[in-house]
Amino acid sequence: MREAADIHKLLDETVRRERGWLISSLVSKFGLSKVDLAEDVAQDAIVKALSTWPYKGVPDNPRAWLRRVAGNAAIDRVRRAAREFGIDDDWDPASDEEDVITPSLRDPELDLMVLCCDPAIAPQDQLFLALKTVCGFTAAETAALFFMKEDALAQRLARAKRHLKAQSGELARFPTRFALKDRLPRLLKVIYLMFAWGYLPRRGESLVRADLCREALRLSEGLLAQTDGNTAGHHALHALLLFQIARLPARVDASGRLVTLEHQDRSLWDQTKIADAFAQLEAAKTSETLTRYHLEAGIASAHAEARRWDETKWPVIARLYELLLDQAPSLAVAVNGAVGLMLAGDLDAARARLDSASAYPHAERFPGFHLARAKLARLDDDPDAATAALAAAKACETSAPMAEHIERELSLAV
Repeated sequence: MREAADIHKLLDETVRRERGWLISSLVSKFGLSKVDLAEDVAQDAIVKALSTWPYKGVPDNPRAWLRRVAGNAAIDRVRRAAREFGIDDDWDPASDEEDVITPSLRDPELDLMVLCCDPAIAPQDQLFLALKTVCGFTAAETAALFFMKEDALAQRLARAKRHLKAQSGELARFPTRFALKDRLPRLLKVIYLMFAWGYLPRRGESLVRADLCREALRLSEGLLAQTDGNTAGHHALHALLLFQIARLPARVDASGRLVTLEHQDRSLWDQTKIADAFAQLEAAKTSETLTRYHLEAGIASAHAEARRWDETKWPVIARLYELLLDQAPSLAVAVNGAVGLMLAGDLDAARARLDSASAYPHAERFPGFHLARAKLARLDDDPDAATAALAAAKACETSAPMAEHIERELSLAV
């Protein structure tokens, strides 16, 4: 039997992955008006399915076990509510055409993502709805991702869900390819945010949520298979995901500690995924529009090309961040761009970039901002300023491994 910590980690990953699939399948079966019930059914089913797992051990095939038990629990709940659904008593939930356990050839998660990205819903609310309903984000995670309070997020989610449930007609059950193409830019944004949280969570016990990263990549692959791939930035986003996933094995050491890019063992990088990423980046050149995904994939490719840390083309990376800041300004882009300028040797420009980044509303709550300030202070040979910046980073909410990394940096600086 696995150790309790390993069991709970596997539980968390499996539940998150299967929850979105189960909700999406139930919504596909019963319609958008039952999205609340679908979420309740999924939650009840998961609780029932996992009630004995930590005590009896993890089955050989956790996914199959969870799908079977959760699916059966969902069917029991649905049968009890058959009159509410208007389903005939002889309805067979295990039939080939109407199976809530086995996904159809259509991807119910992608279908529900398309519906969540209805243009009639406010753009940011579309993201909240898709991340919470389909991607399995908790309310706390979604709020943290957008630096929001949970009660404010709850109000916006409730409004968006009311609109979602009010949709009707054929499109509400079977999104058309026209709707998919029209809403694809928002779907790509959802996938991007899902991956970003998995790659560097802002809370929790894990430095990396590899399950989220893999699911984001799977959803991107599914969209590529259902579209012509010519939507601006799709190939570039897919390249970015592949570049970043390729580096995951080197980001954490055997004890779960963060390994910074400078000290990573690059032989652990997945060269097959890197080659696939370069192929996607080549395909992205056909796009008529330069997107943020092109620029971010270009930055990731510059890291992938460097066989050693000291071979990294920092001036190129700094320039790409400058272009990215013009196109998609954000606190994270400004901070990462400042670090690129530092490593390119332009400390004055890096200082100016960090000064401008301090004007962002959430700068003081972003540990990366303070870590960049600490790095600049060390390059300026100002240990007191470096210590103060690290102390500020320590006060920010972040994942446990990142907090441990900051603590180690602070102990070395004192």
